[in-house]
Amino acid sequence: MADLLQLVVAGLSSGAVYALVAMGFVAVFSVSGVINLAQGKFAAIAGLVALSGTDAGLPLPMALLVALAVVVAVAVLMQRLAIAPVRRMTTLTSIILTLGVSTAIKALLLLVHGPQGRGLPPLPGPDLLVGGVSVRAQELWILAVTAVVAVAVTVFYDRTLLGKALRACAEQPVAARLVGISPKAAATVAFAVAGLLGAVAGVLASPIQLTQWDSGLLLGLKGFVAATLGGLVSIRGAVLG
Repeated sequence: MADLLQLVVAGLSSGAVYALVAMGFVAVFSVSGVINLAQGKFAAIAGLVALSGTDAGLPLPMALLVALAVVVAVAVLMQRLAIAPVRRMTTLTSIILTLGVSTAIKALLLLVHGPQGRGLPPLPGPDLLVGGVSVRAQELWILAVTAVVAVAVTVFYDRTLLGKALRACAEQPVAARLVGISPKAAATVAFAVAGLLGAVAGVLASPIQLTQWDSGLLLGLKGFVAATLGGLVSIRGAVLG
């Protein structure tokens, strides 16, 4: 029984990381209809940027903030340079386009950081031993942060004016334009949110799963599966998936 519970704890922490990536898929698809196969690469970029920051002498909290900011900027640039210029974006086109961007990012990460996998220092906190089951502090951080982020993103899309405007662009793009909502601006915001979600996943997973140039592939694949199980349009569905 203790072994089973140990596996459940490990599975829940891994699943929470996949949930963050899945929410990034939902954030983009529910607004622009784009399936962003580069979502997992946002996590890899965040982990490697944070590692570079700590190597340069930055305190861990500052390195994490820099990593989040860099990934959000990369996500916005990707949308503006690769997605926005395409006038008639179909699902198949978005898959091919973002797959190409993902491959380019992966190659760039390999050139810059090399093939070695490394992990960030774990976030502070005591490890627990409950009924013979070891629960690491990092796993508690992953579960707690994922829960907070999931609630925050759900409230943002369901309760705030900006969130409702983003959803309106996907559901009724013509009506959204008539009331002054720009679908292009909405897509940019959606990519920024997706970048932030991917970055959070990357820095949280790094102390346990390590980070390397191709680590985003597995995160992106499993996150996409979770998002698909949730229908690609529901934050709650993505978390459950």
